[in-house]
Amino acid sequence: MRTRRRLSMLLLAALLAAVSVAEGPYQPPHPVPAWPDQFTIELEILIEKYGPNWNSSGALYYDWKTKTFRSDYIGWCLPLFGSEKPSLTSDNYSCSFVATGGNMFFVNHTASTWEDNECCLFAEGLGCVAPDWMSNCQYNGTAILQGVECDVWWFPGTSDPDKPCYGYWDSNDTAHTPVRFFGLSSLGPTILNYSQFKV
Repeated sequence: MRTRRRLSMLLLAALLAAVSVAEGPYQPPHPVPAWPDQFTIELEILIEKYGPNWNSSGALYYDWKTKTFRSDYIGWCLPLFGSEKPSLTSDNYSCSFVATGGNMFFVNHTASTWEDNECCLFAEGLGCVAPDWMSNCQYNGTAILQGVECDVWWFPGTSDPDKPCYGYWDSNDTAHTPVRFFGLSSLGPTILNYSQFKV
């Protein structure tokens, strides 16, 4: 009986070893996406409380080689500040958030020339995010967005996957093209839909 049990255990161990060699090292089913070192992408801004028919546009310019990114909001400035009564009319101007030199700056584009635009320090010590900024994300399945099959990632901060603090969707292909970002602005739940990804 002991000999038969030992033989069974040896056969099982040999089978498991053969399977692991055939399959190679373990790879997670969904690798965490990483951004390329340089890219531009257009974005559509949706604010949940304004309904599906309201949107605004913008663009993101990212360059990890110079540790810089610029996020432009065209015709309507996404109110990240805690303004008293943020609304469609109070934020009806173009703005940019620029991360460079390890800091984040806010640029108000209401002046008639670039030199006259208002610029201020938005957040000291908040610089450009690294390409692997999503390494602490939690995989949360797949979804179809804008006709694209996507991997869904939640950021830590909530135990309810239906109400995450932040979410990120990327295409389920080798390029891992950004598709959507979900977060909170001073207006509440805010969605950035991405398009026209150029490396």
